[in-house]
Amino acid sequence: MTLKEIIKIIGGKSNISDNLQVNEIKTDTRKINKGDIFIALNGKKYDGHNFINVAIEKGAVACIVEKLENNRYSNKCIVVDNTYQSLFDLGNYIRNKHNIPLIAITGSNGKTTTKDLVAYILSSKYNVLKNEGSKNNLIGVSETLFKLNNDYEVIVMELGTNHMGEINTLSLMCNPTTSIITNIGSSHLEYFKKRKNILKEKKCITNGMFNKELILNGDDRYLKKLKGYKCGKNRYNDLVAYNINENLNSISFCIKLDKEYKIVFNNPGKHFINDILLSIKTCLLYNIKIDTIIKKINSFKLTDKRMNLLRVDSNTIVNDCYNSSYESIHAGLDYIKKVPGNKILIIGDILELGDYSIKIHKRINRLVKKIKNCKVFTVGIYTDYIRGLHFKNPDDLIQYIKKNPIRNSYIYVKGSRRVGLDKVVDYLVNIVE
Repeated sequence: MTLKEIIKIIGGKSNISDNLQVNEIKTDTRKINKGDIFIALNGKKYDGHNFINVAIEKGAVACIVEKLENNRYSNKCIVVDNTYQSLFDLGNYIRNKHNIPLIAITGSNGKTTTKDLVAYILSSKYNVLKNEGSKNNLIGVSETLFKLNNDYEVIVMELGTNHMGEINTLSLMCNPTTSIITNIGSSHLEYFKKRKNILKEKKCITNGMFNKELILNGDDRYLKKLKGYKCGKNRYNDLVAYNINENLNSISFCIKLDKEYKIVFNNPGKHFINDILLSIKTCLLYNIKIDTIIKKINSFKLTDKRMNLLRVDSNTIVNDCYNSSYESIHAGLDYIKKVPGNKILIIGDILELGDYSIKIHKRINRLVKKIKNCKVFTVGIYTDYIRGLHFKNPDDLIQYIKKNPIRNSYIYVKGSRRVGLDKVVDYLVNIVE
């Protein structure tokens, strides 16, 4: 795109008259390269307007701003009412400039795994663009769309939310051709107050769709009431998993299409079955042969810190500390209670539960009590309601482990990302006695 095109798309005011070609659109001056354009966002942690000089000096051809404040580079600024709206307008323009399928995925749990799995399977046939990690908000989704070019054939996009209205905005920007909802859980109850509001928010993923091709977790008590293609373990679903088997390293199950097929997923945890089924159905819609789908599922590796098995000396560490919710920790505890021998649970707070924090952590305590041969370490504030040895922060736990080494144990580590349990995992992995 040229500067003139961008100014027209966002309705900006500027004295810029040249028709320079813009390389990429950036919101982070640390990533600015010569020829880029910088959007100055006024965020919670910092105001991008304070970094206009940095952007220009690093080679940005222009900055999209809400205010000039006598900046010495004001002649290179494009003024708009709202830079977040510019982010939306540019993302939507670029998306619709490329008439290719976009698969959008949302849900309380499992959306990143489903996104990664769908993209991995589709890559057997198509050149796929996806948002990396959990870059699933307005900034992350738009930055992904800014990378779109004529080489890509399919987009797979995870859409996240912790406040009402965000999924609607993202759907309207992305205009999905296919949408997936993985489940309706307890994540972000602090802001949504009740699950019916979470359902209402997630349903908004269809607002930007043209054909309403919706794929759902049919086992979910809220989603099974919606119209769409349903996947799950219950027999009334359109695509059903049966003959389910689980061991410490993998899960397997069967599905019925033209005939029976066996699916093997070389990662532990039955809770991944619904994500796999959603991925199978989606990829069948995009003309991937079932034999290819099965091979790709078999070779798929989970994203870091999601039920990753790490063998370290006499211990096995299950690193599941990417994030946490009641539903995901329930699934993890179901897995760990089947493990023979000594077990260690390291559990951190589930955040953003608001008034439900105490209640949900007490429910986790009831699950923990059912696990035998188990020692429990808890970290944070609300995990004090879970029986076990409690620590205020990960550093205190690390100091305890230094004095009391763990040996010959299966160690399950789970907590919300901001609790910082990855520091504990790093210590356990790199410990030198």
